[in-house]
Amino acid sequence: MVLIRTITTILTYVIGLCGMIPLFPWLAITPRLILVAGVLAGLWQDRNGRWQMKPWQLNCTVAAVFMYYALQFSRTNPVQPVISVLAVMLAVRMSGEKTVRYSLQIYALSTFCLASSSLFDLSPVFLIYLTVLLVTVALATVLLTFQDQDSAMIVSLANLKIIFVSALLMPTLAIPLLLFFFPIMPRTQLPLWHFLTPPATRISGYSDSVEPGSQSSVVSAQSLAFRAEMPPQAQVQLYWRGTVFNRTDGIRWTRVISMPDEQPEMNGRRIRQTIYREPSAASALVALDRPAAVALQRVKRSPDGVFEIIGRVGTRIHYTSDSVINENSLPRILINRSFYLQVPSQLPPRITALAERVVRSGESDRTRITFLENYFRNGNYNYSTKDLITGDKAIEQFLFEKKRGHCEFFASSFALVLRAAGIPCRLVGGYLGGEYNQLGGYYIVTDGNAHVWVEAFIDGSGWQRIDPSGFAANAGNVWQKSDTRGLGHRISLVLDSFNHSWNRMVIPYDFEQQINVLNSISTYVHEIRSSRILLNVAPYAVGVIVLTIILTVQKRIAFSAHVSNAFFIVFFVLWKINSESRQNWAG
Repeated sequence: MVLIRTITTILTYVIGLCGMIPLFPWLAITPRLILVAGVLAGLWQDRNGRWQMKPWQLNCTVAAVFMYYALQFSRTNPVQPVISVLAVMLAVRMSGEKTVRYSLQIYALSTFCLASSSLFDLSPVFLIYLTVLLVTVALATVLLTFQDQDSAMIVSLANLKIIFVSALLMPTLAIPLLLFFFPIMPRTQLPLWHFLTPPATRISGYSDSVEPGSQSSVVSAQSLAFRAEMPPQAQVQLYWRGTVFNRTDGIRWTRVISMPDEQPEMNGRRIRQTIYREPSAASALVALDRPAAVALQRVKRSPDGVFEIIGRVGTRIHYTSDSVINENSLPRILINRSFYLQVPSQLPPRITALAERVVRSGESDRTRITFLENYFRNGNYNYSTKDLITGDKAIEQFLFEKKRGHCEFFASSFALVLRAAGIPCRLVGGYLGGEYNQLGGYYIVTDGNAHVWVEAFIDGSGWQRIDPSGFAANAGNVWQKSDTRGLGHRISLVLDSFNHSWNRMVIPYDFEQQINVLNSISTYVHEIRSSRILLNVAPYAVGVIVLTIILTVQKRIAFSAHVSNAFFIVFFVLWKINSESRQNWAG
C-alpha cells in the first residue's frame, strides 16, 4: 500500500528540479542561494512534518522580492529581474507545504522557469527536461485529484500502476500534435534573448591582434569553438587558418586590410569540410589551411587567403570549405616584398645582431630560415602559458633572457627576426589540432586549441608554414595528449554527437524551410481528389461494416467456418474491385 500524498510530493520535487536546474547557471548568486535554501527547507519540513512559515508569511516574502527586482527592471536589463523573481517564487513554494493548491503553483512556476532557460540556451538538454516535466506533471495532476478527495488516501501497487498507465496516456496522445506543429510553428536559430539585447558572444580563441607581453598568464579555455565534419587527417595537417597579421610595430601585430594582390596558385590535394561555428564576434571564417573556397553567402576573400563574413557575426553559422593540403602556396605574381618586410625603424640591438647572423648563415632564404629554426631548437626555449614576460621589452627578453612563453612569443619573435633579415613573412592566427569524434565523423576544436604560427615567403616555393612553437624543448610534452579514452570520455563524445545533431538538424530548421514544408503540403492537398478518396476508401468501409455485422450476429449464433470464409471472400472481392477501379481511373 502506498500513500498518494507521498507519491505526489516526490513528483513535485522532480517537477521543481526540472525548472530549477536548466535556469540555475543563468541566475545571479543570490537567487541561486535562495533556490538551494528553498529546496533544503522543503525537504526538512516534509521529513519532519513541521510547517514553520504560514501562507501569508510566504506571500509577503514573495511580494518583497518582487518589489526589489521590479526596481531593477529596465530596457537594458529586462530578463534578469524576471527570471530572478520566478526562481525566488519557486523556491518559496518549494519550501512550504505541498498542498494541492501550492503543488499546482509549483508546476506552473517550474514550467515558466524551464521556458525562461530557453532565452539563454537552445540545447537538446532542454528537450530532455521538457519531456520529463510533461510526463511528471501529467502523473502528478492525476494523483492530485485523488489527494484532493482524501489527503490520507492509500492505494495498492496494482491500482497505482493502473493510475500511472492512465496518466501517461495524456502526454502520449500529445505526441502526434507535437509532430504536426513542429514543421509549421515559428522558431529561431538563436535563443530569444539574442533578439532582446545584443548577443553575449563568446570571446574567440584568437583576437584581432597579437601582442605578447600584454598579460602574465593565459587561461586555456575549453569552450567549443567549432566542429568540422570531414574525414580524419594526420595531426600535422590540422592547422585551422583564421586570419593573418601583416603589420608590426615590434611588439604588436595587427592586420592591414589594404594589402597588395597575390593571386595564389592553389594546386594540390583538396579536402572538403563542413564547419559548424559557435557564436563568435570574429568575422574571419576558420577552415583547414589553406582554404581555396568557402561556400557561404556574403563572404569576402582577401588576397592573403582570409575569408571574412560580411554582416552577421555573433550567431551560430555553418559553411563548406575546400582546402588545398600542401606545404607551400605559390602566387601567380610576385609579392610586394617591401610590404612583408616592414619593421620598426628602431629595433633592439640584440635583435638586429641576431638578424645579421641569420643573413650571414647562407645565401638563400631557405638556408637562412633553417639557421633560425636551429637557433630556436637549440636555444633551450620552453613553451608556457604561466609566469609570462610583460612590458614593452617582452620580445627581446624572451629571445635572449627568459626564453619562456606561449605561441604568440614564439611566432612574433621568429617573424620579427625574419623580417629584419630580409625574409618576407607574416603571422597566421587560427587553431591547432582537435579531437576526432568517430561516432559523428567530425573534429571538435575548442578555444584551448587557439594558435599562432608564421608564414614565410621563399622565392620559387611561395608561402611556407613554419610553427616556431614546435621548436620548444618541451613541445612534445605540451602537445602530447594524455590517454583519456575512458568510459566517461566515450560518454561525453556520444553526448557531443547528439548535441551536434541537434544543432545541425533541429536548430537550423528555419522559416524558409517551414515555407517549403507548407508549400509541399499545399501542393499535396490540391492534388487530392474527393472522388479518388471515396473510390479508395469505400470498399474498405463496406468491409468494416460487414465485419461489424458478423461480430454482432456471432453473439446469437455460432460463428461457423462457412461464415468466416464468406467474410473473407467478400472482403477479397471488394479489394479486387477496388484495385481494378483504380487501374481504370489511372488509365
